[in-house]
Amino acid sequence: MERLVTTSDPFGYIHRQLRAKSQGGLAALVLFLTILGLTTPSLGAPTISASLSPTSFPVDQAAPLTITIGDGKGSIDQLPEVDGLLFQRRGQSRQHQIVNGSLSSSVSTIFQVQATRPGTFTIPAIAITVEGQPLKTKEIRVEVTPATAGGQPPEGDQTFPPAGDGSEQLAFLRISQVKQESYPGEFLPLQIKAYFRRGLRASLNSHPRINGDGFLLNLPDEEPRQTEEIVDGTPYACLTWKGSLSGIKEGEQSLRVAVESTLLVPTGNSRRSRSMGGDPFLGNDPMADFFNQQQMQEKKIQLISPETTLTVLPLPTEGRPEDFSGAIGRFQLEVKAQPTDVEPGDPITLTMTVQGAGNFDRVEAPSFNGNTNWKSYTPTTKFTPGAAPGEGSKVFEQAIIAKDPGTTAIPPLAFSFFDPDKKQYQTLRSAPISLHISGAGKPEMDAGKAQNTGSGTTANTNGQGLSPTAEIIGDTTGDQPGRPAIKGLDLAPLHSQLGSLHQDITPLMRRTGFQVIVLGSLLLLFTAIALKIHARRQAGDPWRCRHQAMTRLLNSRMAEIHAFRDQGDTRAFLALCRQAMQEQLGSLWQMEPGAITLADLRQRLAADAVLISLFGTAETSAYGGCQLNSQEMAEYAQTLENELRRLA
Repeated sequence: MERLVTTSDPFGYIHRQLRAKSQGGLAALVLFLTILGLTTPSLGAPTISASLSPTSFPVDQAAPLTITIGDGKGSIDQLPEVDGLLFQRRGQSRQHQIVNGSLSSSVSTIFQVQATRPGTFTIPAIAITVEGQPLKTKEIRVEVTPATAGGQPPEGDQTFPPAGDGSEQLAFLRISQVKQESYPGEFLPLQIKAYFRRGLRASLNSHPRINGDGFLLNLPDEEPRQTEEIVDGTPYACLTWKGSLSGIKEGEQSLRVAVESTLLVPTGNSRRSRSMGGDPFLGNDPMADFFNQQQMQEKKIQLISPETTLTVLPLPTEGRPEDFSGAIGRFQLEVKAQPTDVEPGDPITLTMTVQGAGNFDRVEAPSFNGNTNWKSYTPTTKFTPGAAPGEGSKVFEQAIIAKDPGTTAIPPLAFSFFDPDKKQYQTLRSAPISLHISGAGKPEMDAGKAQNTGSGTTANTNGQGLSPTAEIIGDTTGDQPGRPAIKGLDLAPLHSQLGSLHQDITPLMRRTGFQVIVLGSLLLLFTAIALKIHARRQAGDPWRCRHQAMTRLLNSRMAEIHAFRDQGDTRAFLALCRQAMQEQLGSLWQMEPGAITLADLRQRLAADAVLISLFGTAETSAYGGCQLNSQEMAEYAQTLENELRRLA
């Protein structure tokens, strides 16, 4: 939690608290302190910590688990398995601060903790390797109480009313109006505003988050915009986030957004408050504020927006194009090709641009694989966001080669999406692109043949530097008889008498022993390189790594599922079955597991796929209630394991 500092400009203080996390503000502050000679920034030893707030919550709610790595680089591969608790990754944030003249940085990873039953649980120590140093967090004790009606804030936290007379509130949260009806995955622009009374000392402890699992909130990785607004005649400091909201579960869902904050409030013995009769939250006297800071105390609060009800409709099946990939919004398609005048077998770069507004994460390149007259390669993708949330352009570049030299045009390409305003599917088609493929390639040149001149003949290489096309001009010309003159060469003379004999000196490179040693060394070197390359390929094979990770996770989940089956706990059994399917399909489809719904399975799997019925049964239990006997749970678990192992 960040310390609060009294200031004569509380509105600017909130801005500085948020801006101090940016790289530019931090660099300026470090430079200023260095010039004054007050400090020398330095990073300390790496540390890790884990905190759960609150540590007690009802079974129908969730709590955030924050794991922080300070002054070092490390990664959290997998949380320990806890019987009765489910963990879902929610995001990551980075902070920088200067404490007592020392610069420190930290990275926090947030997980959502959900319980499958009431009880007391212990999250064991989490082992993380930071900068090569193994570290462990402390154990966390968790108490899960039975479900309650209405989600009251945990003890010790204060939740301000979500609505009412603004002049009577110190801080509150509001969200902009969104469509009352949407479709799974549809992009809904959302604006979140946090209001703090002017003069109120406050700091933010978290980014906005959704209360519930029926929606996904996407906020840009930047600080909120700060303004000042008048609400019912009272000035407020206003922090605004602009992002998007997407429904992931069909049906009517309630939506609330929450933000955690800390206020600096006066205690009851504040002399200035009693003697001057002023508003304790409107400090206009900086000297009085300085002398009164000992009478101030920190108060953690949670701002919650008014409840909004949204209905997520299923996508219609009638008229759904075969190439529909889940894109929802309003888009335009542009297709270009370069070059269009090529030789047979030359590649052509096809540039496909999809621009507009919508869920670009579901936008895929127009398919070119169905055309047998063309050879196509995997396209590259580049997304450029637009000025407003949800707007942008996605560019696909793909290499294609015409198999038929008689091809005269690149055929039209199609891109399909669902228009939520018109409530129907739309298909965009590009125009054919003219193409010119020239005739056969250049003929290969035949190797030239040397011609004989006079009585000479073409000579072959004989180890004395004579090339295959060297031409002998004559056999009697030269300095000595018998020495032929060869064009372009000067050979040593031939001697008719044997000269003096000398001991044969064999060069080291021609000695058999040396050659054996060199060949053996090269063989060992190549073998070591091949083994190293093989090991790296095994470790870096994405498919193999994903297969192993999916298998390990499936084995762990199936052990938990069998345990709940033996206990006869239908609700926990089906909840874990649903989570197991989401994890395996999320890894396979490269999607967030928690965002996978029954609609995704119906869209991506065959209509008679067994997983669709299994997922439907599990989802019915999660939201409507369902009871299975021991025999039914055993058959369900066996069928589920067989189907998921086929995926892994």
